[in-house]
Amino acid sequence: MTLVCGVIMSIKTEKIIDLTRNKTKKTSIMLNEELWDLFKQACRQNNTTPTLCVEKWIINYIDENDLL
Repeated sequence: MTLVCGVIMSIKTEKIIDLTRNKTKKTSIMLNEELWDLFKQACRQNNTTPTLCVEKWIINYIDENDLL
């Protein structure tokens, strides 16, 4: 555990923060256009971005597979 700005952070939290910085890998995926449009609409309704949603999903998936 580490103390950052008066907050105790776990090793997992530190790893997640490190993984969401210095984004250098650009990816592309093939999706149905309507599916993508609905996904973007849902992101707007939730005041977020598609990139952030996908990034959260990837982090959760990695965590569920005990890789964090």
